[in-house]
Amino acid sequence: MAKEIIMRIAESQDADPLKELINETIDTCYFRIYPQEAIDYFKDYHNRANIVNDILEGHCLILTTEEEFIGTGTLLGSNAKRVFVKPMYQNMRFGKRIMYGLEEKAVEKGIRKIDMDASLVAYPFYKALGYEAQMEDIIPVKNGQSLRYYKMVKELRG
Repeated sequence: MAKEIIMRIAESQDADPLKELINETIDTCYFRIYPQEAIDYFKDYHNRANIVNDILEGHCLILTTEEEFIGTGTLLGSNAKRVFVKPMYQNMRFGKRIMYGLEEKAVEKGIRKIDMDASLVAYPFYKALGYEAQMEDIIPVKNGQSLRYYKMVKELRG
């Protein structure tokens, strides 16, 4: 019997399992593209305090079964952020489901354009959803390494 997967709004007590999901995804998916210093930067950026803040201040969605969290994404103002799907559930349309949920919320709030920072790993996913790269940017991280990413936007139809 297939597991039922529901999408719900995150609560503060979800922060620790969300952090585990995010760290697992970063560790599994980013190591071929980014140096360890950039991976450490990502994991520090997605720390528990930032997760809790976004749960309280934004619209944070979780895709979950009864047993585990499988994906998450947050809309904070017009910014989509912290969109992650557990590696074993990727390429199963769950990321799209999360993004469509965030876009729907944006339209409800009268937002007509969503912006985001997309990792090199996530760039093809967002491009396929109609997001356009506005610029490539670089954040210097430790040991002379850098983290490259794209600033992307999408016009929404209400």
